[in-house]
Amino acid sequence: MNVPFKVSCIAAIVSSVILVSPVSAADEKAGVIRTESGIDFTPGLNTGLKYDDNITSANENSEKFDSWAITVTPALQAELIDGQTTFTVDAALEYGDYFSSSDDNYLDGLLKAKADVDVNQSRRFGFDVAYIVGHEDRGSGIFEGTSGADQNEPNAYDITSVGGYYEYGAKTTPARIRGNAKYSSKEYSNFETITQYRNFNDTTLGATFYYDTQSVTSILFDFQNVGTVYDLVDPTGERDSTTNTARVGVEWQATAATEGSIKIGYQNKSFDNEDREDFNGLSWDAKVTWKPLSYSAFDFSTGRTSRDPNGEGDFIRGTSYAIKWHHEWSDLFTSSIGFQQVNDDYTGIDREDKSKVYQFGLNYYVTRWLTLNTGVDIFEVDSTDSQYVYDRNVYFIKAEMTL
Repeated sequence: MNVPFKVSCIAAIVSSVILVSPVSAADEKAGVIRTESGIDFTPGLNTGLKYDDNITSANENSEKFDSWAITVTPALQAELIDGQTTFTVDAALEYGDYFSSSDDNYLDGLLKAKADVDVNQSRRFGFDVAYIVGHEDRGSGIFEGTSGADQNEPNAYDITSVGGYYEYGAKTTPARIRGNAKYSSKEYSNFETITQYRNFNDTTLGATFYYDTQSVTSILFDFQNVGTVYDLVDPTGERDSTTNTARVGVEWQATAATEGSIKIGYQNKSFDNEDREDFNGLSWDAKVTWKPLSYSAFDFSTGRTSRDPNGEGDFIRGTSYAIKWHHEWSDLFTSSIGFQQVNDDYTGIDREDKSKVYQFGLNYYVTRWLTLNTGVDIFEVDSTDSQYVYDRNVYFIKAEMTL
């Protein structure tokens, strides 16, 4: 099984572009390079040192590899605001070097462009395109359960996506409707004798209707259709499918104590291959932030959905739960403690997984342009198949820098 909720290097790349600490909240754009053309550039650099005691997610019957590693993540964001139009471009790289296990070194990259346009009071639209060069750690993803024995390097992939939305309805009126569309593809670039059967593309079409009951609360009705097509037929049978999800929910912006969204509904996943079992059942997604104090916040989330497996099986019915506590002890120190759990029930094979992640972190805001953070991520993965059972601890210290 993949390391659940793992903070991927790509996510770290995006978050490293703009860093705003409590001590600079009033001057969050201090690191921006302003040009006469109107384009603002925000450079950033993250460096980290970590110790991973089970790099390949090896089970108890396999050899474990541990190593210190250094990561370097330069990033740049360019932003242009022209009237009611905002253009943003993000570019970044991340290099990871394992001192005792060079087979696990990687180089990832991201290039993303986004635009949001307000045509007038009642109409707005946006689009985004992205290209990602990423990786899966040895022993994860397609190679989960192998403990990395079949790999001499991480599994590399390219993701290309293009999407957009169109929204009609003034924000000052109760009703709005938004249509969305997105095309994305994922293609693996090594170990092709195995990975060629996992290259696929998704086409998403959807619509969401919003009805504002008051200034900060919206009732919504959402429908999404996702068509998944694989480049080649899997040896176990065709995996092409169509997933329809219909949900009703509520969203609310920050009030005195809470903000969040709750959506619940029905999901149907049907395969073109009649030998595979379809999914019909309850689906939900909820995220709520509770701030009992101005300097302390709790994030709660839960969800249930179906997804394709990395290996054998028809699909996975996944249910997730998470809680995280953020606390500002002073203007210089903050902490975070989190717990996340995913229960995966496989269909088509006899397998159930339970994955737990414990997260502890401390942040020290040295200056406006430098933040230090340290912590540990503890992974515990249990399964009815011992091949997928493992423990993994990652200890880290990072420096986040801007101008």
